[in-house]
Amino acid sequence: MSRSGSRRGGDRGDYPQIGADGWAVAGGSGPPRPPPKAGDLSNFGKINKNTAMTFGPSSVFAGKRGEKRESVSRTNSSSNMFSMLSQGSEPAAESKEPEPQRKRLVLAPRSKPADDAAAKSESDAESEAEPASAAAAAAASEMTEERANEKIAEDCKEFFLLRNLDEAESYFTSLPAVHHHRLVEKFTTRAIEAKESDSQTLAQLFTRIVEKTLCTPAAFEQGFMPIAEIIDDITIDAPKAFTFFANVVKSASFDDERKARVASKSLDNDKLLELLS
Repeated sequence: MSRSGSRRGGDRGDYPQIGADGWAVAGGSGPPRPPPKAGDLSNFGKINKNTAMTFGPSSVFAGKRGEKRESVSRTNSSSNMFSMLSQGSEPAAESKEPEPQRKRLVLAPRSKPADDAAAKSESDAESEAEPASAAAAAAASEMTEERANEKIAEDCKEFFLLRNLDEAESYFTSLPAVHHHRLVEKFTTRAIEAKESDSQTLAQLFTRIVEKTLCTPAAFEQGFMPIAEIIDDITIDAPKAFTFFANVVKSASFDDERKARVASKSLDNDKLLELLS
């Protein structure tokens, strides 16, 4: 009578196998491997493919280093995952539609206020110009005789040097009317003692002054009177002084009465009056 197995369900013939290293291997299904004999070199050089091959010195930290690399790779993968999520959320934020802006109102200019502003600016300019002109007139009227003579002397030199008739008009406008006769006397004396061209240029200036009423006939007459009194003496050094003086006086467009008064101041009044007529 034979038993089919033990209480544990194993066969009686199931014994642990003894490996080549002398250790028993449990669960082996084949027959037990006999222990190697001393001096048996039949298995020398054979490689067991079931075991992993390693070359070089092994280290006790090999397993831990692998775990470290795995943890680093997991960290990188998790960081890459979050970066991909953040990148995925950026286009969504960028694709957000801009808020509508309120349109600017373009107002067309109104003509009436502009006209009113222009009229107001003109009135303001006129109101500012009136005090300025009044102040200039007041300052000119306060010019002393000494200061007037200095200015007239400077203008006389400039006129006969430049001979600019347009600029010469300002000599009368910038000088108070009470001193105009001084200017006429100074310029006339300088012209009749010089060349004929000087008297002709001065006659052209006086003609423009009379046409623009920048000087009164009374001021011209007052300026010619002192010269007519000494014209006879001037002719001693300047023989043509009578002729030059008559040409300048004629440019003032005197009437016969004024011409007679001027000629009466000369010793040879008949000659002068004849030249003035």
